[in-house]
Amino acid sequence: MQTRNVSQTLIRTITGIILLIVFAACMSFRISSVLFFMTAGCIACWEVANALHAMQVRCSPWPPMILLVLLSVAMLLRLPTAWSLIALGIDVILVLAYALFHRVEYQNVLGTLALFLYPMLFFLLFAYVGEMELKHRLPILAVVIVSASICDIAAYFIGRWLGKHKMAPEISPKKTIEGSVAGLLFGTLSGIGIYFALRPLIGDELPMLLYLVASFLCSVAGEVGDLCASMIKRQANIKDYGKILPGHGGIMDRADSFVFALPVALLCFELYYAFLQ
Repeated sequence: MQTRNVSQTLIRTITGIILLIVFAACMSFRISSVLFFMTAGCIACWEVANALHAMQVRCSPWPPMILLVLLSVAMLLRLPTAWSLIALGIDVILVLAYALFHRVEYQNVLGTLALFLYPMLFFLLFAYVGEMELKHRLPILAVVIVSASICDIAAYFIGRWLGKHKMAPEISPKKTIEGSVAGLLFGTLSGIGIYFALRPLIGDELPMLLYLVASFLCSVAGEVGDLCASMIKRQANIKDYGKILPGHGGIMDRADSFVFALPVALLCFELYYAFLQ
């Protein structure tokens, strides 16, 4: 049993390192950033659709996947926002028209439309950030990924050592209040490390307080995102969303906290640029 745990940890670590290298390489360039998030988003749509299928909701991942591709291409071509809104409207009309003429059950239609929001919209926001200049996208992505990851790791280990009070036993039995508080603390403090790590790359034009506030809010949002993903998996009676990432599961198993943290981080930085800089 112990040998199996060590093997799983090794596989998980190797996968994480490879994923980090691929992610870092893709984030170096605008086009590769958008394409990376577009591809990940399409896979995530497929995974969530499969989870809904397990709940007897026969939704289709194709409309949100096609829309995500179209909107990502529109970003790369720098087309006006109106074109993206038109594409969204037409896609929704086609979904509803197909359901109308083929007498698709309403819960299946709602399941397909739900995929436009979760997870497609969140990965579209990632693509939007990926399309930014490097000095703007780097702080946002760093805060989202580092703070949410540190929060998750701290909550897991400290929850195992010191956790006594269950936080949401009906959704995720292993999560504890003590682990959650520790995760928020360490996730927030990671903002200090991010600030000093990025100073040589982008200078000190962004204050440390911004990183701390964004890291705290991302940690909170990340924990909520993790619980929401666990709720869906529990309802679907599945362990993981997929198997594309050995040791981690699917894209949504890895990105469940990131997708909730991103809008929060984006809001923090956009408000700073708009009113405080």
